[in-house]
Amino acid sequence: MRNLASSPMSRRDFLRLLMLAGGGVLASCSRPPVAITEVIQPTSSQFTPSPIQVTQTSTVVASTIIPNKIDTVIILLQENHSFDSLFAGYPGANGKSAPNICPDAIHHAITEGGTSVHYYCSYAESQVPNYWKLAHNFTLCDNYFSEVRGPSFPNYLMLTSAYTPTLSNPNRPYECPNYCVDITSLASRLDAKGLTWHDYGGLFANIKSLQGRPEISYKKMDGFFQNATAGNLSNVTWIGAFLVGGTKVSGHPPANICDAENFATEIVNAAMNSPQWPTTLLILIWDEWGGSYEHTVAPVVEKLANGKPFRYGLRVPCLVISPYAKAGVVAHTEYSHVSTLRTIEAIYDLQPLNERDANANSLLDCLDFSQAPIAPLHLSTRTCTS
Repeated sequence: MRNLASSPMSRRDFLRLLMLAGGGVLASCSRPPVAITEVIQPTSSQFTPSPIQVTQTSTVVASTIIPNKIDTVIILLQENHSFDSLFAGYPGANGKSAPNICPDAIHHAITEGGTSVHYYCSYAESQVPNYWKLAHNFTLCDNYFSEVRGPSFPNYLMLTSAYTPTLSNPNRPYECPNYCVDITSLASRLDAKGLTWHDYGGLFANIKSLQGRPEISYKKMDGFFQNATAGNLSNVTWIGAFLVGGTKVSGHPPANICDAENFATEIVNAAMNSPQWPTTLLILIWDEWGGSYEHTVAPVVEKLANGKPFRYGLRVPCLVISPYAKAGVVAHTEYSHVSTLRTIEAIYDLQPLNERDANANSLLDCLDFSQAPIAPLHLSTRTCTS
C-alpha cells in the first residue's frame, strides 16, 4: 500500500491542505507544446536512427488538485482490436460499423501495425456484452489511440516508459537476457516515491535495471486474485494479458473474443469485490488495432525525420472503471497510452518521464470525485464456443 509516513509533503498534498484551509481552487494554466529532438536507436534494419520532429496537437490538461481518493491503479492490457471492432454501434460514441459482423473467433491472418485495414467486420453488443455493460456503467473513451504505428512490443514500451527504441517486435522470449532495453520506466518513479507496483505478465521483463525484481511475474498471474481478495494490491498493477496467457485471454486473433472478455471480466470482478474497490481506478485498454476495421484517421503528433508518422497508432477502446468514473459517459478527449502514464503520475505526484507524458492528457477528467461512489457490479462470465 502507499507509504506516505516517511515521505516529505508532496506538492499535491500541500495544495489539498491549502484548499481545505480556504485557499480556493488554483487557476488553471496551460503549457505550450514542447518540441522533442531525440535519437531513437534501432534494433532492426527497418528503423534507421534519426532525430524525431514532434508536433504536439493535443490540449494539455492543466495542473489539478486531486483528492486523495485513488490509491490503487490497475492497467489491464488486451490485444489487437480497434474501437470500431468492439464499440462501433455504442450510443453517443464516434463509431462506425464495418460491413460485416465478426465471427466470435476471427480465423484470419491479421497484420499488426501499419495503416491498412485487413478485416472488415465489427462485433455486436451481444457478442461482447460485458464490455458494453462496463461502458454503460462507467466511462468509455472514443478518442484513445495506441501510441505507435507498429506492433505490440513498441506499444508495450510506450505504456511503461513513454519511449521505445524499436518499431518492431523482437524475437521471443521478450525478457532479458534475450532482449534488454536500458531505459527509465514508471516503475523507477514509483520506487523513488516509496510506492508499490506489480507487473503480471512481464511488460517490464525486458527493462535492464529491473531484472530480478520480485514485482515482475513473467507469464504468470500468481497472487493477483489472492491479493485482490485480501486488499493487498499494489499502488499500481500492470496486467499484460497476452504475456500472461497468449491469444486466448488477450483477444489476439484468431482467439475467441468470448474467452478474452471472460478473462477481463474475472479481473474486473476481482477489483470490484476487493476491499480496495473504494480507492480503485482500473483502466482497460487494447495495445493496438491489430488490423481490424477502424474508420477514424489517427492524428499525427510525432514524425520520424523521413516524414513518416510515428505517433499516434490507430484508435483503440479504453474503459475507465472506478467508483468515481462518470457513469455512462463517452469521453471525447484525445488520449493515448502515455495518457495512462500521465494519469498515474498525476495521482501519485510523480515527475513525468519525458515530454511525451508531460504533455499528454490525463484520464482524470473521466472521474468525478464529488459524485456518490459507484457500487460494484457483478459480471457473469459466459460459456464460449470454440
